Amino acid sequence: MKKTYSVPDMHCSNCVMKLEGLEDDLPGIREVNASYHKQQMVIDFDEARISEAQILEAVKKKGYQAFALG
Repeated sequence: MKKTYSVPDMHCSNCVMKLEGLEDDLPGIREVNASYHKQQMVIDFDEARISEAQILEAVKKKGYQAFALG
């Protein structure tokens, strides 16, 4: 499943690197594409291996708030 999230706290390329690191940190995440220009990230994940709540908690632990779009 691919979902797009608003991440209003993201403001630089370092933020992007932190959030894209979720791909390596969490099993079940296939890909993370973040853009600080858009203040958004798109996460492709396997719903059978990881929940959206687990992803949002991991984002929070990195210091960011994420809100699902659409």
